[in-house]
Amino acid sequence: MVESAKYVRKCLRITSQPCHNRTVSNLLSRTKICQVLVGALCVSAFVAPQLSQAAPPPVSISPNGQGRLLIIGDSLSVGTDYFGKLQTRIERLAIWPSVFIDDKSGRKASLAAPILEKQLTKDTTAIVIALGTNDMISRTESWYPQYVIDLVMAKTKNLPVLWVNTEFSALGRRDWISRSVRFNRALVKAQARWPQLRIADWNTSFTPKAASRFIADGVHLTVSGYKTRATFTVNALRTYGMQVVDASTTTTSTTTTSTSTSTVPSTTTP
Repeated sequence: MVESAKYVRKCLRITSQPCHNRTVSNLLSRTKICQVLVGALCVSAFVAPQLSQAAPPPVSISPNGQGRLLIIGDSLSVGTDYFGKLQTRIERLAIWPSVFIDDKSGRKASLAAPILEKQLTKDTTAIVIALGTNDMISRTESWYPQYVIDLVMAKTKNLPVLWVNTEFSALGRRDWISRSVRFNRALVKAQARWPQLRIADWNTSFTPKAASRFIADGVHLTVSGYKTRATFTVNALRTYGMQVVDASTTTTSTTTTSTSTSTVPSTTTP
């Protein structure tokens, strides 16, 4: 909650700054993004904990061997789903009959372990972890990336895991960027210990890395940035899904929708 409060205050400062060297459209874009993320922070603080306690009802395994896709993320996932329609686009892939997104602003990778214990159902066949950014903002220890990655992977029950690595603005804080590099390298090394781990390389795929795709904090994205992240994630999941699906059958199942644990205020529009 302390980190969330700090981010809320930062967003308010961003939107209240004078328009020097800034176009009106950019200011409005930043204002809207801050409204959405601030709303997500506030709502998740009061609503998400109750919603995340109960796992959604199990679904049947489809004829092609796939069941439920579980995605665990932070505020970047909240924005990616809201602005980029991530869940809808994943469902259109028709690889998994059920897609469940558990995302919450301010979430650290260390919290994925207890979430996996609650959310992994017998029908879950694949996992996406989109976490690590908040850890690299607050944790400075060199040993921490390997520790938290192993902590999470130990709770995946040997299921296929796609982990989206981290990325900060090239114009942001240098210490955050250096920790992000350390975390991403630890992910690569972790593949030797966890053969079922695959990496979605958001760090090198996100271009341009200039501030035009980030808001002023150097962490969260503009509307355009979130849409780009959604496209990147869908493409990564298409490849990832074909790697874990039984290619011997061409049967496609009907996709059902599960409710995300994060809520964006309906009065806020991109």
